Amino acid sequence: MKATDARPPFHTLTRSITRSVLLAAALFCAAPLASAQEAASPATPDAPSKLASAPEPEDLRIGIEGLLRAMERGVLAREAGAYMTLVDAADAEFVQEQRYFANDFVRAGPDEFAMSVGPLTASDGSATGELTMVWRMPDKKERTVSFDARFVEHDGSWRYAGETWARFEAPGVIVMHDPGLDELAKLTADAFGVVRGHVESLFELTETAQPKHTQKIKIYGSMAHLQASICLAYEQSLGGWNEPGESIKLLASRRTSPKQLQSLLAHEYGHCCTFVLGERSNFMPWWTLEGVAEWAAEKYGRGGPPHTQVQQWHTRSQLADWADITDFHTTKPSMGGYVYSQGHHMVWYIKETYTAAKLNQWLRAMSRGLTIDDATKGVLGMDFATLDTNWRAEVARRTAAAAAGEAAATDTAAKRAEEPQ
Repeated sequence: MKATDARPPFHTLTRSITRSVLLAAALFCAAPLASAQEAASPATPDAPSKLASAPEPEDLRIGIEGLLRAMERGVLAREAGAYMTLVDAADAEFVQEQRYFANDFVRAGPDEFAMSVGPLTASDGSATGELTMVWRMPDKKERTVSFDARFVEHDGSWRYAGETWARFEAPGVIVMHDPGLDELAKLTADAFGVVRGHVESLFELTETAQPKHTQKIKIYGSMAHLQASICLAYEQSLGGWNEPGESIKLLASRRTSPKQLQSLLAHEYGHCCTFVLGERSNFMPWWTLEGVAEWAAEKYGRGGPPHTQVQQWHTRSQLADWADITDFHTTKPSMGGYVYSQGHHMVWYIKETYTAAKLNQWLRAMSRGLTIDDATKGVLGMDFATLDTNWRAEVARRTAAAAAGEAAATDTAAKRAEEPQ
């Protein structure tokens, strides 16, 4: 479907059209595909992976096709409110994931977007089928992703309910995965059990309600599927994802080792723990969010603070300006490494220089809505520019010390080589 095939915008992005109008559109407006220039328990599957080929009821096909056409129009018209009325509300975390998806296509919508579904299987007010999404972002190549999806009927109308997952449940965690990945799901639950307490302690959450929270983890078998579950514009490589109120999302396969799972989960659960610090947590600078998540994963194979990388950047006069790695949407892809490594190093510096308690106070101050400058003044007693100057001086000191150590080691080796054997 092309964007110009969609109906005119529904007045404003903050107003949802009424449910009755959307339902009528879903049932009776089956438009052709269109473009923005033209309009510990056993695994239990939510629904079967390989879908039956039995004849489907005609009204089921009409209802689901109508739903897909309405979803297409919502995306192409950049109407988040209209789109969200078509999402099943039974799972609050899935709703939050879809809200992020919708808000992002408002920010950066596709030129073309189309949805289709294969043979449908109906059961007790729900239906499953292989859903395919095809879209093209402005000045980008066409992209496609397919997965088994579920639809739910409410009062005679259909809603989109996301992927059909199998589930593995263990104390404090539910792992949702493609059928056939039962062993990977168990390994994931075990890995989460290993990292959970440590990460919660870093963020001083041990005595809060967080340890009692049942964490959902979704395992994606392909990069394309994981990216599309986030938003249509997402194209960077990633191994995991988490936003406030969402499940942890992981890219994993049968080849993923327990150690790799621990590292991935510690990082993503670090995000979860950051987001419970305050309602403005996700508005912290991007480098801060990724820096503390890297800190959370240090113990599980991340190799400790990235001293060598940061010192190399210092030597080459390539350390980033913090403003260039602050916003997720405007940071250049070439600066992604700085977001994680330079951000991690600053988090390490604050913890080592001012204590972990001060680091947590600093994070909580920003989570309550303070700017990074006000939080730094209130907790560390200086403005952020001064903190930055002090951090750069420490990087310079460590770089010089490392160079001196290397020179001394080289000199010692040379003298030994000259000694008579």
